[in-house]
Amino acid sequence: MKNIILIFLLILITSCSETSFIFNTAKRINDFSLSPNYKIGDPYEINGQWYYPEVDYDYDEVGLASWYGPKFHGKKTANGEIFDQDVVSAAHKTLPMPSIVKVTNLENNKELVIRINDRGPFVRGRIIDLSKKAAEKLDIIKTGTAKVRVKVLEHESRAVALEGLDFQKTRYVTAAKTEKIIKKSLDENTKLLPKIKKDEITSNNKLIIQVGAFNNSENANKLLSKLSGYKAFIKEEFIKNSLFYRVRIGPFNDINNAKDVLRKLLLKGFNTSKILPSYENN
Repeated sequence: MKNIILIFLLILITSCSETSFIFNTAKRINDFSLSPNYKIGDPYEINGQWYYPEVDYDYDEVGLASWYGPKFHGKKTANGEIFDQDVVSAAHKTLPMPSIVKVTNLENNKELVIRINDRGPFVRGRIIDLSKKAAEKLDIIKTGTAKVRVKVLEHESRAVALEGLDFQKTRYVTAAKTEKIIKKSLDENTKLLPKIKKDEITSNNKLIIQVGAFNNSENANKLLSKLSGYKAFIKEEFIKNSLFYRVRIGPFNDINNAKDVLRKLLLKGFNTSKILPSYENN
């Protein structure tokens, strides 16, 4: 009877280990990471191919998975963590870091929930690059690649995104060492913005939200297309003989209205958005 109870407990512990992966992985990251960070990133080019990182909670794609390990073990990932081939993680070309995805090996129906913390793979047809540990769990080590389905888990991804924003606040608000992430309301992100004086808000001097700034009009227009639900526009400005394209929303007469829109933008992943005074009619 004792043996039966022991076997049952072992099965229960094993089944629980997968569901608690986020907390276990987070602990490992805290042990060896230099600067854990939430990052979406600007558009970038690899081998002539442009990639456009974005928040996409509807992401669901079928393609090839590959894996990477010893060559990159101990090196920085794209969001500042240190890659550990013996921890379940993965690289993706455009999803925010971190994002939480469910990967299904369509060749053996094995599934695994994985945390994205790196960029890649930059090989045509491949949609995700697994750590060695993740590849082992999905039984991809021997074959090297496998056909998989990658689906974003929205609730889990939103949770780690908000923790990432909180981590940035603890880095920039105080110089003291922080042992753990302090969770706060998203409203407090506005406390990091420049102070807007009351006399700066007049009929000709209102508030705007700047969502992004680019030196390439194509990138600015791509961002503008994602803001169709807002009163968004592109402001062109010359700075040191270079033309910049600033994607903005507004103007706003009320600071509270501007903050409401800012909160929505942050939740949607536009984490470079900030409130600024506008010194002209827009």
